[in-house]
Amino acid sequence: MAIGKKALIIAGVLAVVIVAAVLALQNYPAQTPQSGAAQGKFRIVVNPGVAEKVSIKEAQELEKYLEDLMGMDVELSYPASSAALIEALRFGHADAALGPGALVGALAVSLANAELVAVEYREVIIDGKRETAPYYYSYFIVLKESPYVYIDELRGKRVCFPSETSVSGFIMPLKALADRGYITPGEVERPRDLALQFFGDVVFGGGYAQCWAALKEGKVDVTVMAGDVAASLYWEAMNNSRVLKWKDGGYAIAGPNPSHVVLVRGDLPEDVKTKFVNAIFALNNKPELMRNYVSAIFVRFERRDVNEHLKPLIDALDYLKIKEFYLR
Repeated sequence: MAIGKKALIIAGVLAVVIVAAVLALQNYPAQTPQSGAAQGKFRIVVNPGVAEKVSIKEAQELEKYLEDLMGMDVELSYPASSAALIEALRFGHADAALGPGALVGALAVSLANAELVAVEYREVIIDGKRETAPYYYSYFIVLKESPYVYIDELRGKRVCFPSETSVSGFIMPLKALADRGYITPGEVERPRDLALQFFGDVVFGGGYAQCWAALKEGKVDVTVMAGDVAASLYWEAMNNSRVLKWKDGGYAIAGPNPSHVVLVRGDLPEDVKTKFVNAIFALNNKPELMRNYVSAIFVRFERRDVNEHLKPLIDALDYLKIKEFYLR
């Protein structure tokens, strides 16, 4: 079919326009996302999962409280995942993060240039005593009537960990096993594979209570208990179990496990950062609200050095070579 002269002219004009547009896009400078703080709005991402626990009224109360203290518009957002929270800080879509767990905090500090400005002090049990602290410990336990005394005897046996993403219930216990030569860090498809170097079967129960139930019912031979669980669960488990020992005779304890954190973007202007930090410490006057936004055992926020609080966990992730898994 013959193509008319008019059609050829139109096609030629369109081609010129398209080429010009492509060239313009190639030469157009990349735009860096503008900080919310620079626009007079301070954007805070909160701990993933919080949206299910807080009411609209509580969210509005927190926004209003922070706005009054900071003298600027505050916007709270509720990311669907830990990765989304980290990316928001990394690419300037958020100015701060309120209450993420230690794992998210460690990844944000090491990969997103986030700065630790406050940590949670929480109600925990350490050495059988109630304490208010920014850390706690976890313990490898077996039932009281179990024949096992040393963790070496559990090689090839069944273990229950609360979750593959639990710092106190999995990551730090793995680090304790690696430190003593029971497992060898290396590139693995998932962290569970490291635990399988020593244990015969690895179960993720979904929580400490579920793992304790599995131990009582004989479904596993060993589990982990931590000092930040509900006191009733802690004492039921510890009064009816024994803490295993390492081969040197010391108790099989992992930690210290860091508490939740408050972060800001590394390039946040100092004056804005100061306003935010002051507002965070003012939230110590609203502990009930923070128990919804941070953790159920929240007591207060305090300052703590990042090397003291998060570096042991960052080092554990690097040593075990599992950091990338938690960014998926």
